[in-house]
Amino acid sequence: MTPAEIDRAYTEALELTQRMVEAARAGDWDALVAAERERDTLVESIRLVDTEPPRDARWRDRKRDLLARMLALDEEVRTLTEDWMHELREILSDVTTARKVNKTYTSGS
Repeated sequence: MTPAEIDRAYTEALELTQRMVEAARAGDWDALVAAERERDTLVESIRLVDTEPPRDARWRDRKRDLLARMLALDEEVRTLTEDWMHELREILSDVTTARKVNKTYTSGS
């Protein structure tokens, strides 16, 4: 990848992270997971080609800014999904408990 392509890839990763935040705000968990998977794939491809520190100070500053913005958005996603994850754990716990009760009372029949 050329430096310009790497820059576009980082910019696209930031855009995907912004989509993740929007999906989390809307409670659209399927869209959140899809955007996260797409971003993870893109970040992995960047990681494989962006192995040298930028020599150009402007690019280094831009890269630092893009990464800092992605990390801040990731933190927002984490905050937004905490309640959802708590609800999901409760639902799964309730389902597990219901299955155990059902198994206990139907196994003797």
